Amino acid sequence: MPQDALPSSILHSWQRCLGLGLPVSGRRHERLSDAALAERRDANADWLAVARPYVETLFEQVVDGGHVVVLADRDGLILDEMGNAGFLDKAERVALTPGMDWGEGVRGTNAIGTALTLAETVRVRGGEHYLECNRLLSCTASPLLDPTGRPVGVLDVSGAPRKLGPDETAAVDATARLIERRLFDAHAQGARVLLLHPDPAQLATPRAARLAFGDDETLIGADRAALSLLAQGWGAVGRARFAELFGETLDHWQSRAGHGVALLAPAAGRPLSARLLAPARPATAPTPAPQQARPTSSPPAKAPAPEAAEADVAGLPPALLETARKLLEADIPVLVLGETGTGKDRFARALHAASSRRHAPFVAVNCAAIPDGLVEAELFGYEEGAFTGARRQGSRGRLREAHGGVLFLDEIGDMPLTLQARLLRALQERVVTPLGGGQPQRVDVRLVCATHRDLRRMVDEGAFRADLYFRLGHYPLRLPPLRTRGDVAAIAQRLLDVQGAARRGIALAPDLAAAIRRYPWPGNLRELDNLLRTLLALVDDGTLLGPEHLPETLREDMGLCEAGAQEPDDATAQLLARFGGNASAAARALGISRSTLYRRLRKNGR
Repeated sequence: MPQDALPSSILHSWQRCLGLGLPVSGRRHERLSDAALAERRDANADWLAVARPYVETLFEQVVDGGHVVVLADRDGLILDEMGNAGFLDKAERVALTPGMDWGEGVRGTNAIGTALTLAETVRVRGGEHYLECNRLLSCTASPLLDPTGRPVGVLDVSGAPRKLGPDETAAVDATARLIERRLFDAHAQGARVLLLHPDPAQLATPRAARLAFGDDETLIGADRAALSLLAQGWGAVGRARFAELFGETLDHWQSRAGHGVALLAPAAGRPLSARLLAPARPATAPTPAPQQARPTSSPPAKAPAPEAAEADVAGLPPALLETARKLLEADIPVLVLGETGTGKDRFARALHAASSRRHAPFVAVNCAAIPDGLVEAELFGYEEGAFTGARRQGSRGRLREAHGGVLFLDEIGDMPLTLQARLLRALQERVVTPLGGGQPQRVDVRLVCATHRDLRRMVDEGAFRADLYFRLGHYPLRLPPLRTRGDVAAIAQRLLDVQGAARRGIALAPDLAAAIRRYPWPGNLRELDNLLRTLLALVDDGTLLGPEHLPETLREDMGLCEAGAQEPDDATAQLLARFGGNASAAARALGISRSTLYRRLRKNGR
């Protein structure tokens, strides 16, 4: 196509859809039943209640232009719509209606799905849609992000191609930011909220950027404007402390500034005007209507968005995470089984993020990575002088660190037998006694365990305690291997998008997508994810990833080097002669490594 004929976001979306093998005629997808749609609405009731007043205002702005306003969930499934009666009929004909999935992998390039993929406001006009049937629409959509960067839904306005323009896009974007502001306010109850802006006069206006800090001065929430001012990404939420961002503690800065306006210098960037708000009282927070309330689906405070998303994109059945959540909420240990590399640790983090304990600690311990003699001290803590090499001040231990939250014991099958009895006793009595004679401490933890081992066989062989197995294995959940999770190329594309490929214009080419589908992935999700992260580090923005970008060993394993091997026996030697015996040049011309070239020559007796 001519250069600049399309916005890069549209072209890259087309490439992603092509790589997934999506036909321009589309695939048939059934509308959710009324009961299933009601469940999805209930699961999103918290943010829908916050968004509804602003959506109604937006509707009044656009209805006279013949448009419809659409609300979809974080997967792109349409939950609700309102708008011009005449255009609603047209929307119905193209399945732009509640209960239909408009994710990019299902409906191709479209404002709802592409905005969610890019995590930014997107406009898709007429023929820019990937599916032919959608080209009678123009749509503009903006994702709705909670204060941790996690998408909770998407807001869309759709209409006829000639009637929907920049004004509607600006209105959608402004409405989405207002909704995100209310989500921030609800999330930041009881936190210390910092307002930032280069102009001190703007601190009293909605233009002020916002950060929320917990009692330990960890950043627990932010809006897009604040992260932009600080040159930070969403990964800073739940991780960065005030001192890392500004070079001093919040308490120290507040001792000088109080609740007035004062300058604050970010670690990177020019000084900003800032003001600290007093913690908001819970009673002032917006409350959803009682019939819509669902406390367990409120936005998480500390769960990093990418990890929760990665668990979602791994192709696991959604019911698996929901079953685990119900077990955890009922204080039943969750035992996760699966081959090495299936993403058991990600699943555990996503479970924590989906639970009512998402604001509390998530403490992970890899039982296979700690020497046998130190596992007990690591879990239960110790007093000063408990053993040679102990820290002078002792250690609380991981069980006490997880008090009020979730403890994740990875590779539980590798825990020494002698320690299994003590763990069982701690789980039953909810009391931890540190090594060295410290005072017993009560703990409140919910437990998630994972292993790739066959624990039942280990029990039979005497390598794992039967009483501990039956304490943990109320309802074991097995994560399926990657090769059985459906379209692996679709999973790969979504993993790429989680890692920022969509924003960089990087997508899978159809031939690489086909190879990814054929390959058995013995290393499971870990192998695929590591490969994709490596490729993203090696290629430039706008790259269409093809087989040529893979390491040679993987190309051979995937059978992508077969074409060169089928040349006549003397073709390799002739090419080598043409390059004057330069093996490196000949290998590059064949698209193989020099060692493969030598193997081929030896095979032909040359």
